[in-house]
Amino acid sequence: MAETNGVQDRELKAGAGPLLGGAGFFALLVGLAAGLVLFLPWDTVWNHVLKRMAAGHAPMRIAWQDLDRASPLGFRLNGLTVEGPGWPVSLRVQWLDVRLGMSPLLTLKADTGGRMLRLVFLDTGDFDGSGSANLACLGRRDILGSVDLRAQGRFLRGKDELEKGFLDLSGKALQLPGGLWLGDAGLSLEYREGGLRIRNFSIKAPVQVRSEGTAIVRPGALLSSPYTVSGEILRGRESVSFTSQGVLGDFLGDTALPE
Repeated sequence: MAETNGVQDRELKAGAGPLLGGAGFFALLVGLAAGLVLFLPWDTVWNHVLKRMAAGHAPMRIAWQDLDRASPLGFRLNGLTVEGPGWPVSLRVQWLDVRLGMSPLLTLKADTGGRMLRLVFLDTGDFDGSGSANLACLGRRDILGSVDLRAQGRFLRGKDELEKGFLDLSGKALQLPGGLWLGDAGLSLEYREGGLRIRNFSIKAPVQVRSEGTAIVRPGALLSSPYTVSGEILRGRESVSFTSQGVLGDFLGDTALPE
């Protein structure tokens, strides 16, 4: 009986050797991988990846001053600018923070010059945005003020195509091209199946206006999308009906930034 137990002990020890050796090798690999993840120059890695991505979107020009707070799952771009030939605006943000994850899949935070925006994307294709934007981030001296923003929607899964969404904007005092000042302005948009509904466009100064309408979205040329709105202008107790047509870019003027 004792001899049998001794044989079993020797067999267990002989089998444990390879097992411990395999576990040790796996632990070594995990340690090496963790070391690479923790000590890689992630600012350099992300800079390289982003420059390749930006080059793939030519003739659009995407640039930034520097990149910091880099990690395997995110980074922050400082002094980000986005512009393109013929664009009437040049998007500029003081910094853009990008974070990857499981849920949410992607979180973006942007400082537009004292005003903060936050946009969250889920793996279902849904997104949610909120915050305030300083209109100086559009890169034009004739557009001033700030707007509060609320947005929700969904992209088709596996495609960069918007399925549906809405956008609500409001501002207390806004200056648009041509020196036009608007007080207590609000705009609500709803998108579905390629059609854009202007649910509400209203201002209280210099005159009171209430209107609604529709627009036909042109993919890749949003500012040239035609719209039609109708509503009323209120003067005291009197109201005057009106109808207006144009393209969405009319609100930003028709003068492109110099290339």
